[in-house]
Amino acid sequence: MKPAVVLRYAAMLTIAGVTLLPIWWLLSSSVRPSGDIFRYGSQFSWRTLVPDRFTAENYLALLNGDFPRALGNSLFVSLGTVALALVVNSMAGFAFAAFRFPGRNVLFILVLASFMMPFESIVIPLYALMRFLGWTDTYQALILPEVASGLSIFLFRQFFAAIPRDLYEAGRIDGASWWQVYWRLAMPVSGPTVATAALMQFVQQWDAFFWPIVATGSPDKIMIQVAIARNANLETANWGGLFASASVSVLVAALPFLALQRYYVRTMVHSGFK
Repeated sequence: MKPAVVLRYAAMLTIAGVTLLPIWWLLSSSVRPSGDIFRYGSQFSWRTLVPDRFTAENYLALLNGDFPRALGNSLFVSLGTVALALVVNSMAGFAFAAFRFPGRNVLFILVLASFMMPFESIVIPLYALMRFLGWTDTYQALILPEVASGLSIFLFRQFFAAIPRDLYEAGRIDGASWWQVYWRLAMPVSGPTVATAALMQFVQQWDAFFWPIVATGSPDKIMIQVAIARNANLETANWGGLFASASVSVLVAALPFLALQRYYVRTMVHSGFK
């Protein structure tokens, strides 16, 4: 093997190790007794990364609080958002790619601007809308505002626009409706884009913190990031519970990414992102 190749792989392994080091420390701290979490933090050694005593008490304690409900709520909200978002965003992307109508470019620019806008700038009018509809403290308030995604629409539009228009026209000539062209011709070949959009929507909802605090207040609608944050306040901090709940959150979010990462990279490369 050439020296340049060896150096490149060594650099990649070093970068990967440095990147994963905080996650490893988080996972290892979650299985330490509470008194040992920061015991070896001042002087870096192997005990800083590898516990000399293991315990499952931090994870068992999660079963006695509101964390199981928060985990179930986040899974329900995230998966529900993904299911609705794939339909809505793929149809919008197909419309931008296949149809020619007045104002199409202006609308598409607005779509692009929507995912560049900070979410905090629309929280107040969004909450006012939820209150007007009577959806505060409901699952609708957690799911529906996150369904339409400008980035997902952009990805679908880029993919459908790359399909030769002759394929669409051939379907129309054979008597297919536009719905059949979309559902039977375009969607079956859009697997990588579907996987990427689903992954982004899932992670976005799984990591949601600010909007669930604003939109809901009852304990039965608590989300996982809110439950994690409750382990620490200005006076005390349950570090064992904080690290254990954060570890569960990280692992659950990592599973779909590990399964779909090759589609994510492929879609980002072909959609025009650098």
